[in-house]
Amino acid sequence: MEKKQNKYEYSAISIKADVAVRFRRYSKQFSRPNSEVLHRMMFFLQWNGLDPFGSSVEKIVSEIKRNRKQIEYLISIVKNMEKLHIRPTHEMVKILFEAHCKSKGVVRKEKLSPLQPELTEVIETVPKASHVRLQQESSDYRKDCRYLLGKIETIEPTFGKPYLKVDLSLEEFENLKRQLNRQ
Repeated sequence: MEKKQNKYEYSAISIKADVAVRFRRYSKQFSRPNSEVLHRMMFFLQWNGLDPFGSSVEKIVSEIKRNRKQIEYLISIVKNMEKLHIRPTHEMVKILFEAHCKSKGVVRKEKLSPLQPELTEVIETVPKASHVRLQQESSDYRKDCRYLLGKIETIEPTFGKPYLKVDLSLEEFENLKRQLNRQ
């Protein structure tokens, strides 16, 4: 009897036990085989030109810190603008409006009620020909439904659940199907 050969070849690598435990725990997070996780990690490092023992990791960390400082600087600029430009402008406009109101004396406050539009009855009309056609189609549909309901029988067997039986010939069934597809 021949043994089935796996499509993958495996090789053993000697690594420290604590590193192996950490790596297995890490690869379980992704629900992927250990070899696939290791392959993707190596691909990522090579693609981005990163050297795990060189200064590239330190460069990444310093870049993140620099970006964080830039973002904090932008936040301080926005807060400063809000404090020095927006609030004083709002206060000046408020003071101007108060001064304008005081100079005029008593300000009349009128209740503005929204204008009520005149209610006109809108009558939607349908051309008489299409109305008659729709009525005829509706009555034909009702007639077909009554005919179909008349052909349905309730069967109550001694064992099992009751069911419905449609007593139509194949020709009648095909005619009903054609009429339904035509409409």
